[in-house]
Amino acid sequence: MAKVKKNALPVYFKPVFASLLAALIILLTFLSISLRIGPLVITLNCLPLAVGAVFLGPVYGAILGAVFGLSSFFASFTSASLTTVLLSVSPFYTFIMCVVPRVICGFVPGLLFKALPKDNEIKRLTSSALCCGLTTLLNTAGFLGLMWVFFRDAFMVNADVIQKVGTQPTGNVFVFIFALASVNAIIEFAINLVFGTAISRAMFAATKNKL
Repeated sequence: MAKVKKNALPVYFKPVFASLLAALIILLTFLSISLRIGPLVITLNCLPLAVGAVFLGPVYGAILGAVFGLSSFFASFTSASLTTVLLSVSPFYTFIMCVVPRVICGFVPGLLFKALPKDNEIKRLTSSALCCGLTTLLNTAGFLGLMWVFFRDAFMVNADVIQKVGTQPTGNVFVFIFALASVNAIIEFAINLVFGTAISRAMFAATKNKL
């Protein structure tokens, strides 16, 4: 039986909590659990990822990001999303677009949180909020940025892509792609900022900052 140091959390706490967050990410992805605000569909996948990056650190953040990315990629085989249409254009580029940004948006905020000051409650709260918000920004910028890099021509000439987005771009394709998700991205940023920070704060309080 593994010995536990006094005032320290069990060595299995991090992997167990990370597994729970990974399961939640998979559940949110494959069941397409989301918030609907009028015509807007707000996904919640980034929320457990942000909490994991801040609370568990960059390594677990990257692992959870990989779970998010892989889940998103494999879910595109059965969904009716734009990603599914892009999958038919190039499975390889779709895989890169789904996975790489999510690994980065789990690793970088976790690394940044480790470097930011956390010696009092206000600083810890501010650092948590910054990193939770950054998770969403990196996810949106990375995913849509790679969509533009790999598929900008498809938005102009591929009939299936044009039908899915509802119109053919008449101007800058980069601006068009980012405009598709602008309102959703702002709301998801706010959700991650508020709820991710609150959940992280609650977890730090529950564990008495022993991680």
